[in-house]
Amino acid sequence: MAPASNMVQYQRHAIQLISRVLNLRTNASPFTLILDDLNQRCSPLLSEIIIRALSRKTNVVVVSFESARSHPSIHHIPAYGEYTGGQLLTSIEDSIKTTKESLVIIDSLHDLVHEKNIDMGALFNLVAMKYASTLIGVYHQDMLPIPNPINAYAPPTLDVLKFMATTILTCKSFAHVLAIKAARERSLPEPAHGLLQGAEGIVECLEANDPRGIVLEAEFRRKSGRPETETYFLRSSLESDYNAAIPGMTFGTLKHEFVVLLSQVPGYNNKVSEGAASAAEDDPESTFNLSLTEKQKAAREGVVLPYFDAQKGEGGEGGRILYDMGEEDDFDEEEDEI
Repeated sequence: MAPASNMVQYQRHAIQLISRVLNLRTNASPFTLILDDLNQRCSPLLSEIIIRALSRKTNVVVVSFESARSHPSIHHIPAYGEYTGGQLLTSIEDSIKTTKESLVIIDSLHDLVHEKNIDMGALFNLVAMKYASTLIGVYHQDMLPIPNPINAYAPPTLDVLKFMATTILTCKSFAHVLAIKAARERSLPEPAHGLLQGAEGIVECLEANDPRGIVLEAEFRRKSGRPETETYFLRSSLESDYNAAIPGMTFGTLKHEFVVLLSQVPGYNNKVSEGAASAAEDDPESTFNLSLTEKQKAAREGVVLPYFDAQKGEGGEGGRILYDMGEEDDFDEEEDEI
């Protein structure tokens, strides 16, 4: 185990990585890819990012395929209308070209690529390269992949997005993560959730979208290409986490970082995780009593093992065999002399 000082440094470094992404620090992550599904939607994560962006007076632009207008401080672009791909890119550029720092959120990259036929390279060059802003895109993992009609050998859209992203955040339900951990501790097969179950009619499991918080499996891409992976827990924000908003600001600044490593969460770090107790109730009960009584324990301690006396001898005598002849033994003197 690493020394305590090294562990503290490791935790501080890991929290700093995710904090830079959530707080939109300069050059922290030009393109952040968020992966979610019906078992854990990314709405809590996006809400937290938007609040932090508005608290820093960042221009927030939401290109929406799935949601209506949410907050008056957000520049909302309804992409589900009659916009073509070129018109949509023009609207995005018009909303960020007059500001110093912007955040562009695409709530469905699947629809952006397949419905509007927008090239991700062109969008990235526009937002991250030309205007030095941050691009965040959401991709739903339970969407069926659509083959490329022009090039059958083209890689899937999700693979291209993962290749381009500088940070990948995968959303998991906290309850499902606890269930998987409980299964691992008992050497049982990990439970599958949602579409992975393969059960007819099941697309969202029980305990999906756990209200206690959201688990984030993060992969940070360094400029050298070496990735760093960590798993975090993000709870819902409270009023006490932010300072009071000053005049002219929508939200106050963040007081302290409340994103923690998953290993630091008490409900996850317990020796017996949540869900293991209920799993123990399913153990088959044996019809045999495998425990020993006090009398049986005393009898077991009194048993002399073979060659036990030989082990008490002095040096050089260890391992000698002690044998006492009985009445039924036939002693042959001539054979003994040979």
